[in-house]
Amino acid sequence: MNQAEIKRRQAQAVAEIIALVTLAVTARLTGYNGVAYVAVALEVFGFFHTLVSGGVSDGLGRMLRIRNSKGQYRNADLMRRNVTVFQLVLGAVGTLAVMAAAGDIAEQLFRVQYSSFILLIIGPVVFLRSVSEVLVGFCKGEGAELPAAAAGILRQLLILVFGMLFCKLLGGYGNKVSHLLVQENFASMYGGVGVAVGVTLAEVLVVVFLLLIYRGSRRRTVNKGLPDGMRITASFADSVRTLCVNRSIPMGIRLLVLFFLPVGLILFQGSTGDEDAAFLYGVYLAGYGMVCGICALLVTMTTIPVCGRTMAFLRREEHRFARTVFQSGVHISIAHTAFAAAFLTAMAKQAAEVFCPGQEELAAKMFRGGSFLIVLVVLSWYFGRTLMLAGKKILVLGAVSFADVIFLLAAAVLLKVGKAGILSLVYAGIMGGGVLCIVLGMLAYRQLRVRADWLQILVVPAAAACVSGFLGMLLAKVLSPHMSGFVTLLVCFVITAALYWAGLLLLRNFREQELESIPGGRLINAVGQLMRVF
Repeated sequence: MNQAEIKRRQAQAVAEIIALVTLAVTARLTGYNGVAYVAVALEVFGFFHTLVSGGVSDGLGRMLRIRNSKGQYRNADLMRRNVTVFQLVLGAVGTLAVMAAAGDIAEQLFRVQYSSFILLIIGPVVFLRSVSEVLVGFCKGEGAELPAAAAGILRQLLILVFGMLFCKLLGGYGNKVSHLLVQENFASMYGGVGVAVGVTLAEVLVVVFLLLIYRGSRRRTVNKGLPDGMRITASFADSVRTLCVNRSIPMGIRLLVLFFLPVGLILFQGSTGDEDAAFLYGVYLAGYGMVCGICALLVTMTTIPVCGRTMAFLRREEHRFARTVFQSGVHISIAHTAFAAAFLTAMAKQAAEVFCPGQEELAAKMFRGGSFLIVLVVLSWYFGRTLMLAGKKILVLGAVSFADVIFLLAAAVLLKVGKAGILSLVYAGIMGGGVLCIVLGMLAYRQLRVRADWLQILVVPAAAACVSGFLGMLLAKVLSPHMSGFVTLLVCFVITAALYWAGLLLLRNFREQELESIPGGRLINAVGQLMRVF
């Protein structure tokens, strides 16, 4: 993983953070019902999009780079045309399938009838995203990662802007319909339709942007300076078969990672049969999911360069340095996420007031019972990415499949026996995430033949995080009567974070060799020297 790809993956994480912010904004504009209606449409879109074009850009880019590096420009050009035709047809079929089955999927499968219209609006995005994935693959084939990063961030910014604009416009019309029909859910539905219009329009502009970028940067070497007798082996069948083989496992992993969201909603709706189920699911996504997701993504951005360094040492067969860097990545991931989980657990009441106004009690229960998911998500991503880069994709696919089975069983049992309601999805997520983290961790450690010093990388950060969380809870009790929830949360975060990192430094939890391998290591080293720790 070179520097360009590292920057691209970090930009992708930024785009996902913007998407989560958009989710929170949608909750403010449409209510939590509207979030659930939009979520159903987006989950169905995500499934079809992954089937149609998941992994196409990476697979196509790899195929084109290989041929360009060998000077097979005619072959590469023919492969572009073959893949483009195939993806256009496949994207059109996917769009027609989504639009034809929108009513049945929303009403029969998810039991959320208000999502039908939203799904019809989002349906064409399956085709548009197929086109954009092909264009991104063309750019990657030319060795350019920047267009993919720019397109990802641009897409989410446009969705945020256009989604807010059309949500307000159509939401106003929805309010009139709701008053006329004495049915308040129509206001949320039309607000969700506005978000869907914004998603569709944003994708159109992203396709135009990528087309302009590719047309302006494409190499002009196709069919120039090549011998007349050069063999052209990229037939249509060969191109499609090679593409499908390259994208099959990444596509499968993405589908399995997305599995828990739609299945969780289906199980929850089936167990409750209540009209408030969509509302509670909206709180689960826009409150608990949004906060934990942003925390996990921020930490993940710091581990991406560590994965790149680990693989670089492995390719040079410097296994000792690779093990050191890998262990450093695990250590810094636990250090960040342990504090985030402990702080969110201790400050659940204040966090609920800030991020879930009107549903503070339910959101606080979610934060207290499920904040540990941040640790599990980040470590699972880190272990999984390391295995993927090491070429062990099948192992990752098997681990994710096993975790999905655990989530499915846990959610079904908790919903039927435990009667925990929407909290069942929180607890089932912890169980599935825990299994995934343990399995991937064991596989990664075995693959790299690393012996973990659990006292240093796990026990000490966890203990320090618990102490800082307890101090934050005491501080919040003192400040809460005099300050708003946001100010209390901010002040407690600054104070407890400073105490937490100072405690880790005083305990000499980081070694100087580790600090050379992790992002922010120089800053930690400088502070440690200032405190005369190193």
